[in-house]
Amino acid sequence: MTNPTNHAAPETLLAPLARGLMRRTPDILALSIHDARGSALWSSGDFLLAEDHALIAEVVTEPHDVRGNGCVLWWESADTARARCALPLHEGEEFCGVLLVVFSGLTLDDEGREERVNGLMPVLPVLAKETYKVELARDDKDDANDTTIVSQLKFIGTTPEEDEGLACDIEALGREQRLLSLIDHALKQDEFALHLQPIVSLREDDDATEKNPLIVEVLIRLPTAEFGVLSSHEFLETAERNGRMPAIDRWVIRALLVWMQRNRDRWADAKAVFSVNLSGKSVVRPDFRDYLEHCLDKSGLPLESLRFEVAELDAGLAPQEFAKLAKSLAERGCEVTVDNAGTGSGHYEFLREVNADILKIDGSLVEGAHDDIVSRALINGLVHMADTLGMRTIASQVDTTSKLRAVKQLGVDFAQGYQMRVPEDINSFEFFSAGAQRAPSPAHA
Repeated sequence: MTNPTNHAAPETLLAPLARGLMRRTPDILALSIHDARGSALWSSGDFLLAEDHALIAEVVTEPHDVRGNGCVLWWESADTARARCALPLHEGEEFCGVLLVVFSGLTLDDEGREERVNGLMPVLPVLAKETYKVELARDDKDDANDTTIVSQLKFIGTTPEEDEGLACDIEALGREQRLLSLIDHALKQDEFALHLQPIVSLREDDDATEKNPLIVEVLIRLPTAEFGVLSSHEFLETAERNGRMPAIDRWVIRALLVWMQRNRDRWADAKAVFSVNLSGKSVVRPDFRDYLEHCLDKSGLPLESLRFEVAELDAGLAPQEFAKLAKSLAERGCEVTVDNAGTGSGHYEFLREVNADILKIDGSLVEGAHDDIVSRALINGLVHMADTLGMRTIASQVDTTSKLRAVKQLGVDFAQGYQMRVPEDINSFEFFSAGAQRAPSPAHA
């Protein structure tokens, strides 16, 4: 007798295909797969809106044949710069489900929409076949078989390279699901940890340096028994893909404010300013903005001791929502930082509406600051733009003497990275030992 524990549920066979599609199509932000009744079989995260459910219901009610591209249903939101479309899935002549896709950026013309749909066409028969298998499995739950997950994912026309890719997708899915379970457990059990890393001054003016507050970035860590303590870059991408970032952002805000209230004697005299990252998934949600405002107003803390960072790409994709958030924070005395500068589209029109104080240069540019002419030119351009707009600049991921020397020569105001100080647990961080945040001189290194 076959042991049923050796076989994945039919729904899980859709996941590697969906993950592969998202990796191969960077402008897909999220997607979900639904059966012929509209019930969700798999989703990349908790992102569905009322409008999405309406699209799905319309397809289920009247399942058009997607082989005519004009039948695809679209809904676009200028507020979030997202384009969402629903496509019916057919196995032969049988309607078997709905694919809902969320793209970054609007596609208001027919040509742009057709291009995006054409990019999905190759994978639709595969998704339809696997969705149809779910229906068959439901009709005959006792029909067990001895095929592996990989063999079940094979379909007519696959090459050995494609089969190997599917196997890799399945392996990656297993790792992601394990990591996601650790994230959910940490959210439920309050087991994340906060770390701090100073942002130091590169200015030559000693008097000005002495007057600077002690700026520290708040970083999140995930302690695990299986993998040790995971840094943010080791788990936040998984959290982002699976819709957990708003919950994580809320956890960080709540945990930090409580810690600040209980430990005011440790940081207040050092004039510390805590810099907190916010994800794009949080910025676009009015309910998150309401939550943040409520927490700040009820904290009883001096709010000039807080600043908030939003990535350039997220700010550019949702400029109106970012502007609302930035205005709300500025009214409360909090500074706003545009993070990961230099990695987006290069268009900074959103700064017309957003009164940001700081431009934080991405580490990918800092990596080549000492020897790459393009990186140096881009950093120089960002510094010049910030100076013109009355903003200050921070170089991130400065982990060598050569990088420190280079960004200082290029006129960057502040630096952050392992070259100055590694992140430390918030409970053991010595605020006064950070001094006036003056970077060590790289001149003789």
